[in-house]
Amino acid sequence: CSASKTMLVRSPVDVDYVEKRIGFPIVVKSLSGTHGKGVYLAENKKNFSQLMDMMEQINDRFNIILQEFVSDSYGKDVRIIVVGGKVIGAMKRESIDGDFRANITRGGEAKPVDIDEQMEYLALESTKLLGLDIGGVDLLYDNGGYKICEVNSNPGFEGMEMFTKKNIASEIVSFIKLKVGINGQDN
Repeated sequence: CSASKTMLVRSPVDVDYVEKRIGFPIVVKSLSGTHGKGVYLAENKKNFSQLMDMMEQINDRFNIILQEFVSDSYGKDVRIIVVGGKVIGAMKRESIDGDFRANITRGGEAKPVDIDEQMEYLALESTKLLGLDIGGVDLLYDNGGYKICEVNSNPGFEGMEMFTKKNIASEIVSFIKLKVGINGQDN
């Protein structure tokens, strides 16, 4: 288990260097994208070069995230919510329209998933290493195991609540009360 190969790059992008370090196909992410917006799959070097040319026309000083495409996870991933060092919810998200992105907000479906030891370890260690009390960890399926795709410091959890029937908001509030020393009594 590991994290998927990822680079933060600024324009102008050295396409040959990207090919050597990550390869193609490659996932291109804007720094401010959410809900699967600002995420593009460049199938090959030519597509990627054309995308970079277009982006430079719009803004010649841009920063983007480049990430290895993990084919085993095409159109599916696992979202895990961690609060206070505990996994409080996990779901498998799947695209229903053939898109490589599995985000629920763009039409994907989800179902609760039983978390195994490897999933739990990756979720807890990644949030701990990043110093996050609350985090959403996205795992990609990879050759019978998982790779960390990303860790969200401000994860949306409406989909998690809807598909797992867990009250994530309540878990977060309880954790915050505990953290700041409110024990449920009126102060």
